[in-house]
Amino acid sequence: MDNESTAAGNCAQDGNTPDWADWLAVYGDRLLLYARQRTTCEADAEDVLQCALVKLVSAVRNGDFRKGPTEWPAFVISCIRNGAADLYRTRTRRQATALAAAAEQTSVYESTPWLTCSTDAEHRRRCVERVLRRMRPDYAEVVVLHVWQELSFREIAEIVGENAATVASRYRAALRIFRQQLQEELNPPS
Repeated sequence: MDNESTAAGNCAQDGNTPDWADWLAVYGDRLLLYARQRTTCEADAEDVLQCALVKLVSAVRNGDFRKGPTEWPAFVISCIRNGAADLYRTRTRRQATALAAAAEQTSVYESTPWLTCSTDAEHRRRCVERVLRRMRPDYAEVVVLHVWQELSFREIAEIVGENAATVASRYRAALRIFRQQLQEELNPPS
């Protein structure tokens, strides 16, 4: 948390230019994780994240974003979510050749890890990813946003367009499913 406080402090809106590098060092991996969850391949995740970051920088520099740096991650997540939805709608309108190309990228994407943490064992990371990938998308989204993005249920509710009670209920249900399936993944029957 010290890194987050420091990054937020360095990004103060006191007339100085925010220290984007420090802020991105703290939040970049988490935001990329969310972008990976919302898209079908690594390149799309990076593109959607980059567009969201450009919107944030533009809004901050133009003075359109009146909230402080602590609100920036939620703004970027909303932009990622909308950008991923726009990208999906665009892709579904394309002809069969574009769909075939996307299917090739999907197989490559399956081998790209979502979670990159040097302290986790590779086996555990893969098990967690498999469980998240199999989970209902709305459940997986709430888990990722609450656990890895550290957003409150109120903030998640604003992003997904639901009320906070629904989000909290989804999170509890997702955790029950997650625990059960993770135990099965980590301890398969012999």
